[in-house]
Amino acid sequence: MTKKINVKHITQLVMERINLSEAPVDDFLASIDKPLPDFVSTLKQVSADDEFQKVAGAGKADGNPQDEVVTVERTKAKAIDLLPTQAEIGMSNSLADQMTNQYNAAKTALGLVNDPIIMPSADNPPPAILVFNGKYILDGHHRWSQVAMMNPDGEVAIDNMTSPNIKDNEQALKVMQMAIGAKAGKVITKPFEGQNLMKATDQAVRAYVLENIEDEVLNLLVEAKKISEPNKDAAANYIVENFKLVKKNPGPFSREKSMPQAGKSGVSQDDVNAALAAGEINFIQPDKGDAANRKDDLIPEGIKNKWKKLIK
Repeated sequence: MTKKINVKHITQLVMERINLSEAPVDDFLASIDKPLPDFVSTLKQVSADDEFQKVAGAGKADGNPQDEVVTVERTKAKAIDLLPTQAEIGMSNSLADQMTNQYNAAKTALGLVNDPIIMPSADNPPPAILVFNGKYILDGHHRWSQVAMMNPDGEVAIDNMTSPNIKDNEQALKVMQMAIGAKAGKVITKPFEGQNLMKATDQAVRAYVLENIEDEVLNLLVEAKKISEPNKDAAANYIVENFKLVKKNPGPFSREKSMPQAGKSGVSQDDVNAALAAGEINFIQPDKGDAANRKDDLIPEGIKNKWKKLIK
C-alpha cells in the first residue's frame, strides 16, 4: 500500500530546519531590527521570493513616494578621511599591485594619473568608492586601502550616499543589501582570505615593502614627492607611517557576514544606486500591505538574466 505524502507537513519541517517560515517575507520583516549579520543572513534566504520582491521594491507605492529617496552624489574626499566599515582589509590586496605598479596601480594611487583618483578595476568604467555620509566606506575597501597606504592625503572619487532617514553606517549597509536583494533576486557575500592588514604589525608591513617593492615604484614615489630619493628603506618608512594611520580605525563588520557585493550578486552597483535614488527601496518600516499599489515590473534583474540565457 502506497503511503500518502503530506507535502504541507514536509514543507513545514524543511522551513523549520532552515529557520524560515512558510512566508519568507515574514522572516524578512522580522529581521529588520536585527544586527546586520543576521539581517544579511535572512536576505540570502528570502531574496528570490516573489512576496519579498514586491515588498522590498514598494518604496514608491507605500503612500509616501519620496521618503525613501536616497541621494547618491559623485564627489571626492581625502583617502585618510574615509573610515572602513569592513573589519578585514587584505594586506596583499592593499600592497601587492602597489609594489610592482601592476595595472598602473601605484602611479594611479599616487595621484599621477587622474584627479580625483579612481583606481583601476575590472569594471568598465572603474567605479568610485561608495560611502555613506561622506565618511563611511560601504564598498571599495581595497581600492581605498591602496590609496591610503601610498598617498593618504590623495583625493579619491566617491559616490556619497545620504538620506535623512538612514541613521548610521549599519543601517546604510542594511539598505544597500536590501536594494541588492530587490534588484538581483539574491544576496551574495565573499569570505575574507589572506592576511588582515588591520591586524598586521609595523614590522610585517616594512618587511613586505622591502621584499617586494620594485625600482619603478621607488621612482614614482620620488616623482610624487613622497620620498626624496629612490631608496627602499625610505619607501618602507613612508608606507609604515601611512599604515599606522590606516590601522587606527578598523571597521566593525565581517566581510563574509555583512558586506555588499552587488556585482557578485548579479546586478551592477550603478543599477542599485539608481533604484535607491528613485526611492524604489522600501526600507522605512516595510509592510506586506505596501506592495498592493505597485504597478511596475516586479521581476528582479538577476532572474530576468537567467530567463534570457535559458531562452537563448
